[in-house]
Amino acid sequence: MKYPIPSDTAASQARASDPAYSAWVSANAGSGKTHVLAQRVIRLLLNGTDPSKILCLTYTRAAAANMSNRVFSTLSEWTALPDAELAIRIAALDGRGADRDTMRRARRLFAEALETPGGLKIQTIHAFCESVLHQFPLEANIPAHFEMLDPQMEASLFADARRDMISGAGAGVEDLAEAFATVLERGGEFGLDTLLGEIVGKRDELRDFIAKLGRDRDFRPLFAEFGFKSGQTAEGIAASLWPLPGFDRGQFAEFAQAAEAADARQVLNNVIPYARGAFAEADPIRRLRLLAKAFLKADGDPYEPPKIFKKALVDRLPDLPERYLATAKAILDVSDRLALFRMLEGTAAALTVAGWLIARYEQLKRGRGFLDFNDLITRTVSLLSRPDAGPWVQFKLDQGIDHILLDEAQDTSPDQWEVVKKLTEEFFAGLGQREAVTRTIFAVGDEKQSIYSFQGAAPDSFAESRQLFAGRVRDAEAAFANLKLTWSFRSSDDVLAAVDRVFAEPGVRRGISHDPDPLSHKAIRNDAPGYVEVWPSIGAEMVEEPDDWTLPVNHASAPAVRVAEHVATTIQNWLRNGEVIEGKGRKLTAGDILVLVRKRDRFVHALSRSLKNRQIPVAGADRLSLPGHIAVQDLIALGHFLVQPEDDLSLAAVLRSPIFEVSEETLLMVAGHRPTGQSLIASLRQHAAEDVSLAAVVSRLDGWANEVAFEPVFEFYAAVLARDGLRRKMTARLGPEAGDILDEFLSFCLAEERTGLPGLESFLSTLENAGPEIKREMDQTRDEVRVMTVHAAKGLEAPVVFLVDGGSAPFSDQHLPRLMPFQSSGTQWKGKGYLWRSASD
Repeated sequence: MKYPIPSDTAASQARASDPAYSAWVSANAGSGKTHVLAQRVIRLLLNGTDPSKILCLTYTRAAAANMSNRVFSTLSEWTALPDAELAIRIAALDGRGADRDTMRRARRLFAEALETPGGLKIQTIHAFCESVLHQFPLEANIPAHFEMLDPQMEASLFADARRDMISGAGAGVEDLAEAFATVLERGGEFGLDTLLGEIVGKRDELRDFIAKLGRDRDFRPLFAEFGFKSGQTAEGIAASLWPLPGFDRGQFAEFAQAAEAADARQVLNNVIPYARGAFAEADPIRRLRLLAKAFLKADGDPYEPPKIFKKALVDRLPDLPERYLATAKAILDVSDRLALFRMLEGTAAALTVAGWLIARYEQLKRGRGFLDFNDLITRTVSLLSRPDAGPWVQFKLDQGIDHILLDEAQDTSPDQWEVVKKLTEEFFAGLGQREAVTRTIFAVGDEKQSIYSFQGAAPDSFAESRQLFAGRVRDAEAAFANLKLTWSFRSSDDVLAAVDRVFAEPGVRRGISHDPDPLSHKAIRNDAPGYVEVWPSIGAEMVEEPDDWTLPVNHASAPAVRVAEHVATTIQNWLRNGEVIEGKGRKLTAGDILVLVRKRDRFVHALSRSLKNRQIPVAGADRLSLPGHIAVQDLIALGHFLVQPEDDLSLAAVLRSPIFEVSEETLLMVAGHRPTGQSLIASLRQHAAEDVSLAAVVSRLDGWANEVAFEPVFEFYAAVLARDGLRRKMTARLGPEAGDILDEFLSFCLAEERTGLPGLESFLSTLENAGPEIKREMDQTRDEVRVMTVHAAKGLEAPVVFLVDGGSAPFSDQHLPRLMPFQSSGTQWKGKGYLWRSASD
């Protein structure tokens, strides 16, 4: 059924796609933003814009492919439509009648878009930046033949840089050894690993921050930013509290005598002993700790005077409560100041480590002619900002771009916005404002849908950039439209009402939007059936722990497993009973069901297992570690055995795997009844003399051992999987998803063969220590239940969606980064800085 589009929505869509306007569109989920983008591109082409003059930037390759398909699908359809039908289509799109010239041009657009040199540029912003750097490598000061680092090679280079850094720290290189020791002392081994991981993720920001601090190895501008003077020390800060305000030696003696006389037991037990120790302590830092124990509670807050000071004591010293509170505040202030100073000391050490690690990584990367993913954006921004070459590069690019369209603008990072701003600097001013051409900028997004903050996305920049570009366009006396698309073409009123109700509270709504107005989602399909069901939460059951530790653990009672069983049983009943999808008039299939989670935790594995046990097809995890998949672990075990035949554990794993499918009883017979010191392979050979099936196993292992000694890794594993039937065995046991994993495994073998060290042992080491994470595309054409995170499901749809909450707190201290960003005051440097929060802070 085709639903009528409200007149205001149709008008907003038409205005948003009108090439005469620059437009900024805030679009709710399912409101047709991709449709509007495609329509705008087609209208630009129909108005005579050269396809090479259009630049459409998306956030993901999937989005770019989707938009490109929509545009080319429409244009290809136009080539064969009858004149009458084509005229109707053009009129619906452009709002005007189509003459013969317009229709002839419409029929040629498909060929023009395909054949124009440079073509129609619908790509990710990273792909665009890569093409710019290839076009201007000398100006960007990069190798002309640069190659892109894949995640695996990037991890390998960072591992090399880390090893070099640790070796340098051990050899006493400059300040690195001291800084490394400080970080290790304050953060421990886990804290060091966490810090190095965050340095890798924030390397561009940290490199800029370190550069702003200058060449001062002591990072004095960082200390000055927080009011610490040059030469100030931790001991000096602690000593500033002495003599103790309100309690000099004479006053403290009077206080102690009064407490004795009043028999103030709490004071005598908790305050006096630590305070006496402080008066006897010469070291300022230890003295400060004793004073804090004396005058503050265990949680660090001051005591309440009426609760700690008896009336008899206050009668003897009437000004005691006021003096005590003043002293406690002074202790707190100095303690906080000292803690901040110690954090800055740790930060200085962390920045020294970061500077060394990043510099070494850059050196290794540059020496091999590589750029990484982050470089594409930062190098392009640097290129466009260079005072010498930047204007010329902008001029050359400016001549080739008249219209920029930006998709998913809420997920655009500040650096990516900088690229767009540089590209459009001359759009509405100077030579760029060409009289014969109306040049436009178009962006569409929704801050409520921003989910990529971990990749640098800043939803606030969406509104800020809208104001910036609106000002530029209006200053040039051009047309600018600020539009909203609120009607959903995808969902139903019931579902949208539930979403609005969840975010009705202002405090909850602030988590996704700065807009003070309540959320309002409206459905075009207002009579479409919808249903929202909230299940009661499932908590942990009280299970009595058995005294016998050898008894198996009852995993079935875990909340995640019980929820997975409930979901799987519900799906099984729907499929078995022929549940009909209301509004579609057909039976529900496994492919209609989507299960969304916050993170890939125990529930995901439990649900996959429960669905498979019920013979319900499931797509498996959407993202997984290549060496973490059981099929790959079996191949790794095979490799370990072939490298070291005395590796009993690896051989046992291979025998029990789908490779040989030796029963547990047979393995126990071979492994459990052998002389002390005899290897498993030796025992296997003995039993093979009397068992035909085991003889076949030994023969196959011997054959593989001969092959692996002479063949490259890729050729060996490819033959094992195809010729010897291991792929068929593994997919039969583990399901169709194992086939995708094995393909990725072979791709990894081939990549390592080209770039890594030769030999099976080196390959296995790289795979286990730096194996890549595989992202599987969830193909909607497969009839399988899909289980994935909310992040991964962006842009997908399904008739039935389970939203599973694992019950963990929405935010905890574990989510806080150890390298915490802060905004500087501007007195020492401008922009953002970082503080390292060690385990001891």
